[in-house]
Amino acid sequence: MQNPQISTEDRKTTFKEVEKGFTQKQALKEANRCLQCANPLCVKGCPAGVDIPGFIKLLKADKIKRAAKLIRESDYFPSICGRICQHEKQCEAACILAHKGEQICIGGLERFVGDNAELPKKKFETNGKTAAIIGSGPSGLTTAAMLAQEGINVTVFEVSNSFGGVIKYGVPEFRLPKAVVARELKGLHELGIDFEPNAKIAEESLNKVSKKFDVVFVGTGVGATKKLEIMGHELKGVMSAMKFLVNLNQSDMPMINPGEKVVVVGAGYVGIDAARSAIRLGARKVTCVTIAKKEDALKSVSEKDYDDAEEEGVKFLFGLQVDRFDGTEKVEKVHYTNGKKGTLNANKVLVAIGQKHDKDELKKPLRNNGDGCIEVNTNNQTKLKNVFAAGDCVHGPKTVIDAIAAGRDAANAMLDYLGIEKTKVKIKSKKGSKNKTKIK
Repeated sequence: MQNPQISTEDRKTTFKEVEKGFTQKQALKEANRCLQCANPLCVKGCPAGVDIPGFIKLLKADKIKRAAKLIRESDYFPSICGRICQHEKQCEAACILAHKGEQICIGGLERFVGDNAELPKKKFETNGKTAAIIGSGPSGLTTAAMLAQEGINVTVFEVSNSFGGVIKYGVPEFRLPKAVVARELKGLHELGIDFEPNAKIAEESLNKVSKKFDVVFVGTGVGATKKLEIMGHELKGVMSAMKFLVNLNQSDMPMINPGEKVVVVGAGYVGIDAARSAIRLGARKVTCVTIAKKEDALKSVSEKDYDDAEEEGVKFLFGLQVDRFDGTEKVEKVHYTNGKKGTLNANKVLVAIGQKHDKDELKKPLRNNGDGCIEVNTNNQTKLKNVFAAGDCVHGPKTVIDAIAAGRDAANAMLDYLGIEKTKVKIKSKKGSKNKTKIK
């Protein structure tokens, strides 16, 4: 059973959340389908190693508070991950029932538990230790939550004026309502975590922070979008799809006008989110162009996402290379080749070809290679012994659940470094990082 959705017509004209979520009756019916496998492949398919059969068993027994607690031991944000994780590529794909085309809707059950359980309260004594978290994306917030629950006084520093990173501004409202993120942030504040916005920490101030706090965590993401530097890329109307999504979440200026023709270059999650957002803003025609063949694109994005977008009016063109933009001051045409040349009319172009590391001075003393990643050892420790790092700034762009798993592992390592016995942070990630080396 999949999460019920609002009608296609409503989806075209509103930013209301597409998936309505399970009712209690639906959630229990779906939970009762779980076979409670002795060797649960779904857990192996989850980057965070969530005890999926365990929380489903508790849900079936109407112990939703305990179910939420169990999930949060591995993934602190079930309401968020239940909505935006790639379950169909991860835990649900590994479900033994998937072979019959009837996999458990694990994401829907996770969301139901997160939405209907109380947030954790502060019920612990502080131990006098302090931690600075630099960056308030999923890895940073996970680390903050795990450390706070062990009695550490945690302060989160964020360079912008709002917290949440990609989960706050990089995902459109119809997939992840801002009210859901706000609720999770409120829960973190209730754990006693302090938040400092507009905190610009560079190389010099990183050394000061590392001396002021017992441990420091860096989770600043990748920071920059890749540019398509072809002829005409400087024309007005050609913009980053990620910046478009961030602007859409931050302001009332939509950047796309009703009746415009929009071309999206790239058809990953950012490209699809941008295309579906353009439809909702009233674009007359929205076309996603990608160099990938459809069978290759489906390795990273689910077919359901493409189907939902097509139902809403997005057209996909696979296997095409965009080679230039034309126009007088403003973009008017997109030229492509696929053995022979073709053109698309466009008033706006949204480029969604991935992200890369920025030139953030904060990361400068923590890098040791040419790819821009912060270098850490197997314990997520950087060259500065009390400074740890995890998430996209270490391994490059990955999924939200990968960042959460990395943040949890870093919290484990930081507690070990401080000599604090862990009571809640238990599970280690299965996956290592290409930038984890021995740092002496």
